[in-house]
Amino acid sequence: MSEPTSTSVDWVRAKSDRFNLQTIDITPVVAPESQDEPLSVPQGAPKGESKDMEVFTAEDKALLLKLEGVIAANIGAFLRLGEALAIIKGRELQRVLEPKLTFERYCEEKWGFGQSYAYRLIRGYECVKNLRDNLAPKGVKVFPTNEAQVRPLASLPPEDQVKIWSRVLKEADGAVTAVLVENIAHGTAANKAAKAAAVESPTKTEASAEYNKLKAIAKLVEKALSDKPTRRSIKKLSAVLMRIQDLLIDIE
Repeated sequence: MSEPTSTSVDWVRAKSDRFNLQTIDITPVVAPESQDEPLSVPQGAPKGESKDMEVFTAEDKALLLKLEGVIAANIGAFLRLGEALAIIKGRELQRVLEPKLTFERYCEEKWGFGQSYAYRLIRGYECVKNLRDNLAPKGVKVFPTNEAQVRPLASLPPEDQVKIWSRVLKEADGAVTAVLVENIAHGTAANKAAKAAAVESPTKTEASAEYNKLKAIAKLVEKALSDKPTRRSIKKLSAVLMRIQDLLIDIE
């Protein structure tokens, strides 16, 4: 069987630079047998029942190799899907089928998935492209290999994606997992949010308190001025001024 080659092509969006992406060349690993061939599972222990190591046969080992080959052949598929969808959306190629066909309706009617899944694939592709563009020139050769590893990064700003992935590689010790990426990405985001809340909350509370005091002063002044001159007295005005003074001291 001849090995498949990447069909990636460079492109430029005609109407906008939003999706002016460089392609990521991904050569899939070929499975030992055709991916379209049904996977025959030999009879063994019932589903859910563990097997002792001594029970595994040569046939089991061969099956494992076959299944791992299938996984390896498809593990980067999300990038190829994301790239293809990004190009279609960027150049509005779905309109070849129908002039007014939207990208969202195209995904649903042509491929049977919603726009959220399509955009998640596109963001995943853009994320990996961003990592490659920034880190490959620095000698980095390890990048996300599946959608689960990319998902925690895709929602972050591009510069944070690079920082988080660099930290992941330092802490991974050669074994990058989706859980590690998620913990580092979400931990960083949570820490930032907690610090921001700790600094921001007192400020908002103080500003709200000052606003309420100024509002109270305005009401006192308005009430004092609303009285007819004949009903105003030094005693009443002094009481208003004292109350205003107390409020102003509290603000300072």
